[in-house]
Amino acid sequence: MNESASNQIVFEFARASLIDGWWWWALLIASLALLIGGCVRFYRRDTDELSAPVRTTLIFLRLVTVVALIFFFFDLQRRTQREIVRPSEVVVLVDTSQSMSLAESDEPGSESRIARVTDLLEEKKLSEKLGDQHRVSVYAFGETPEPILLEARGLDQPATMSAGEPEEEGAIAEGSASRSISTPVMIGLLLIGVSLLAGMASLIVGAFGKVSGFGKSGGTVNSGGSRSDSISAASPLGWLLLVSAVTLFGGIIVSGGAYSVRTGQTFRSMIGLAEGDKSADSEDGSDTDEADRELPESIKVLDWSEAIAASASQSRISDAIASVLASHDPTTLAGIVLLTDGQNNGGTNVASAMSLAKRSEIAVYPIGLGSSEPPTNIRVVDLDAPKRVYPEDKFAVSAVLQATGGKQIKVDVQLLDALDQSGGDDESNLPTDVVDTQNVTLDGDGGLIGVKFELEPESVGRRRLAIRVVAPPNDQNDQDNVRDARYEVVTRKLRVMVIAGGPTREYRFVRNLLFREKSIRLDAWLQSGQPGMSQDADALLTEFPSTAAELFEYDAITMFDPDWTRFSAEQLELLDRWVSSQAGGMIIVGGPVYHPQWLRLRTDPRVAQIAGFYPVTFSSRGLISSGGREGGEASWPIEFTAESRRAEFLWVTDQPASSFEAWDSFGGVYDYVGVRAAKPVAKVYGYFSDPSTRISESLPVYLASQFYGAGRVFFQGSGEMWRMRRESVSYFDSYYTKLVRWVSEGRLLRDSNRGLLLVDNPRAMVGDTIAVRAVLTDAQFEPLTVSEVKATLLVPQGAPQEIRLTPVEGEARPGTYSGRFVVRQPGDHELQLTLGDALEEVVLRQNVAVRLPTVELERPQRNDQSLGELADATGGEYWRLETPADHQSIVGTIVETIRPQPQLTVLPGTPDSIFTLRRNAVLLWLIASMLTMEWVIRRLHRLA
Repeated sequence: MNESASNQIVFEFARASLIDGWWWWALLIASLALLIGGCVRFYRRDTDELSAPVRTTLIFLRLVTVVALIFFFFDLQRRTQREIVRPSEVVVLVDTSQSMSLAESDEPGSESRIARVTDLLEEKKLSEKLGDQHRVSVYAFGETPEPILLEARGLDQPATMSAGEPEEEGAIAEGSASRSISTPVMIGLLLIGVSLLAGMASLIVGAFGKVSGFGKSGGTVNSGGSRSDSISAASPLGWLLLVSAVTLFGGIIVSGGAYSVRTGQTFRSMIGLAEGDKSADSEDGSDTDEADRELPESIKVLDWSEAIAASASQSRISDAIASVLASHDPTTLAGIVLLTDGQNNGGTNVASAMSLAKRSEIAVYPIGLGSSEPPTNIRVVDLDAPKRVYPEDKFAVSAVLQATGGKQIKVDVQLLDALDQSGGDDESNLPTDVVDTQNVTLDGDGGLIGVKFELEPESVGRRRLAIRVVAPPNDQNDQDNVRDARYEVVTRKLRVMVIAGGPTREYRFVRNLLFREKSIRLDAWLQSGQPGMSQDADALLTEFPSTAAELFEYDAITMFDPDWTRFSAEQLELLDRWVSSQAGGMIIVGGPVYHPQWLRLRTDPRVAQIAGFYPVTFSSRGLISSGGREGGEASWPIEFTAESRRAEFLWVTDQPASSFEAWDSFGGVYDYVGVRAAKPVAKVYGYFSDPSTRISESLPVYLASQFYGAGRVFFQGSGEMWRMRRESVSYFDSYYTKLVRWVSEGRLLRDSNRGLLLVDNPRAMVGDTIAVRAVLTDAQFEPLTVSEVKATLLVPQGAPQEIRLTPVEGEARPGTYSGRFVVRQPGDHELQLTLGDALEEVVLRQNVAVRLPTVELERPQRNDQSLGELADATGGEYWRLETPADHQSIVGTIVETIRPQPQLTVLPGTPDSIFTLRRNAVLLWLIASMLTMEWVIRRLHRLA
């Protein structure tokens, strides 16, 4: 913190601070008065026969001795105390949430709210003007719990506070200490010299005068009874003694005082016999210099329009205020200036911040931006489209719209489509051909409305589509009226292999479904089938492929209660390679016949590899005794998890909500295989819901998946999804079609056999962190073994970003790389990874669709009530920024309203031991000198 520090030399009586109560002081003063009075009375009586100057000299010498002892008792100490003045502070909090990007009003040409803030800080110099009297810190806050420091301004001059005259005296003393010869010491020595001369003169006068003048009688009494001086020299002698005593006292006090105070010099250096020692004085001043050197440098923003971009997904006003109160000293914090529209939609509520600020006695001064009426704005919140489609295969394009303004608005929503001609995400390359248009009525209350189009691709290749809203003239943000996405039209059919231990009902329905699907080429291997048996499939297999060339042509393998004993160890190894390195997708449906058999092969080396494919672990005690069920008498619905709500293959209808209503209505399943638990890396989508089947307080896992290298494996607890056909055949068809495409997504997204690029979340929100995983090979299709690969992220606006991918630590399979990046703007992001040289260049691609949260724009109007209550509760004041003309006046009002409150801290320091030692020495010299002179005078005058 910017602060100023000064040193002051303080003298105080240590013993006096220990005396408490007026009665102790009264007793002490009375005792001292009696002591001094008694001493004067005794000496007046004892020296009554002496001349007045001699009598006065003796009384003076004794009183000086008594006072010196009293001075020694009170213990005068010297300390160098440090005074630190911490300057007043003001914190400015700037709301950078998305609602701040909205216009102030519906009037044409109205500035955005964040532009008003920029004008206050950049043009009207709010922070600079506050910085004339305070230290100013400007923070930006949004969705993070703690605000981000943007600017810190210290005072133009270090903070000061009047400290009185002691500092000036200390400065004078310090300045005089820098000289070698001390004037007070020289004056003191001169007085001592005068004392010695007066004393010698008194001895001479006494030696050559009449001896009777030193007798006890001051003279003889004549016949008339009057006293006369017998010695004419008696009066000059007394005055010489008095002068000697006074000058001796003055000399010791003046020279001894200077010697005690100037602890940085020796006595020899004070009289010019040695060089002066300035170490102590320079040490005294070093603290102040060091304090000045430690002042932190100011942080200044050069371009406020870039520093406070309104992109945060939430506005956490309360958390920002609480963070400021926790990180700033309430004794110097004069106030918090809050620039916001007042909509707190994240973190703790504003009442919590109100309470904290009130308890800390910190005033909050909100400045309300925006209009109390919601501005008119229509935006495309989200766009959903498949990444790859097939020719003549219609697909759905869904968009979510949101409107604010308080009134119903009718708009045209257009679907645009064209070949992708751009290398990036430049908006100028958006498609212009309008394929379809729908007229939609939007409520202006911030609610979400879905719009759905069907599109049939026109040509093969990479294409780009967009949803555009033809907004009304008073729309406040034309940047959010369009969203785009890329997709690719491919001609290659999805190759699927279906394997079944026996002709179960589930197997037959799925085989017939996939055989009818035009985009799939189906091969079937019925392990219990007889030669010549007819089945609906493009090719019938009699064994599992034994070569990589044969197996690697498939994209997905679906198994229904497979007989794993029909797989050789070499074929299992080949299957492992296909899933882990070639991104194959595998669906395993449990069953009561062959599933228990491979579990009993405990000594077979193939068991470990088979178990590794499953995303779950099994009990080794068999099917029935392990908790599994065959031939159940009652059906139980699947208990879906929160993860299942995001799994699109479970959406058997167009909407998630109606999809899970359909799942609840089909009646559930009867059987399941005995699962012990899900593996740590697995995602669980559903449990068998019979409470009597719990194992260790957990229901048996029924639906689960896991990444296996670059591929996916999905597990289903029994083959009973055919029961959904009783509700609707489309439910069953949608489930298995989407599931097959989902597990084979890695194969579908492969741009080359050189590798695979994956992201953990292809549909993200602004601010999300996206994990990237790449499984790469070299030109000979061996695992890539370089230390780093670099990918390029194409963003909707701005320059491409470089993403570093490094080998995954602890990964058993070489050639696996990972990295991560944060999406900071809405729109379609494309990640590109280039392998090979210019002649054999291979580009792997992945797209991430990023959208803004809707909570920020659900209540876009200014919240006057909340901001007013915040100001009233904390002792602040609330101002509304209605027009640009208010900017200058509000800045002046803020500067005048927030009064500085610097804080003075005094560090007392420790007593100066050298001063104490020299003080005691001077007191001893003074007492000894006074007593010695008194003894000599008394001896010369023959007193007891």
